[in-house]
Amino acid sequence: MADSVADRQFQDAPIVSVAITAYNSAAWLPRSIESALAQRTDFPVEIVVGDDCSSDSTVAVARSYQQHHPGRIRVIERTANVGIQRNYFETFEQCRGRYIAWLDADDQWTDPQKLAIQVAALESDPTINACGHYVRWVNDASNVTRERYPGVAPGRYGLADILRSNLLPTLSVVFRNGIQRGLPAWYFEIAPMTDWPIWVLAALSGDILLLDRTMADYRVTPGSAMISKGQLYWYQTDSRFYEKVEDILPAKWHRLVRREKGRRYEAMAYLLRKQGALAESRRAAVKAFLAPYPLDNLVSKTRTVLASILREAQGKLRRTRTEIPS
Repeated sequence: MADSVADRQFQDAPIVSVAITAYNSAAWLPRSIESALAQRTDFPVEIVVGDDCSSDSTVAVARSYQQHHPGRIRVIERTANVGIQRNYFETFEQCRGRYIAWLDADDQWTDPQKLAIQVAALESDPTINACGHYVRWVNDASNVTRERYPGVAPGRYGLADILRSNLLPTLSVVFRNGIQRGLPAWYFEIAPMTDWPIWVLAALSGDILLLDRTMADYRVTPGSAMISKGQLYWYQTDSRFYEKVEDILPAKWHRLVRREKGRRYEAMAYLLRKQGALAESRRAAVKAFLAPYPLDNLVSKTRTVLASILREAQGKLRRTRTEIPS
């Protein structure tokens, strides 16, 4: 049954909008919504479910919850698929709260104090633009596969930290509504990376706070957008981000970005070489050499180029020998 008193209380002027994005998530969406409804706060909270034209019963599940909580839950339905990036952005734009709490349909919050704790931190310090916390990783059977993520210390982080590493789990973050409106056009071209550009925008005008508390479960499945795909995929995705992000940064940050981009290409070259993809390894090594300023990463990037070129030449020589008739 709907909690009609609470629903009427939270109908207007929410302080927090919980943005839940979904695509074929009928199996997981109830847990996600229930974990948001379970939050204990003394301020209004709305839940906005943005569905990207699911082909299963995701919309029906969302509608059912909306019928029971009409003042608290809104459902965005689409007749055509818009893609992961635009689904996030358009869902954020429908959020009316002062803050947006990010939650994917297959994840869930585990601490009913989560929103109260994070809003208190944001309200107490206007220089904090986004607040996250630690999460657990769980599998399809809800077994914990990692107790605490990310592997960094709690505390405040600035733009240099965020440019070096995408350290915030999305399901942990509450950020100030409006930051997403600074997203550039290329944001919609770098799927499945949805969060890192937003953290950069937040850090351009404030700090990021990572709380020393574990308050959510991130579900790692075979189809997970990033975590399940392995290191090479991560480096490739990072490199696409670094190719674009200078556009939204003051010039003084470009050197750091290019240095980090070079490191990602070095790592890609090494992994590709191990896989025997020698031509691809050489191309990544050349990008690693050219990406940073000339003297940055000089020793490692030179070693990477030489190793990739040598291995490719050795591979070609072996093939030539096997092709010569005896």
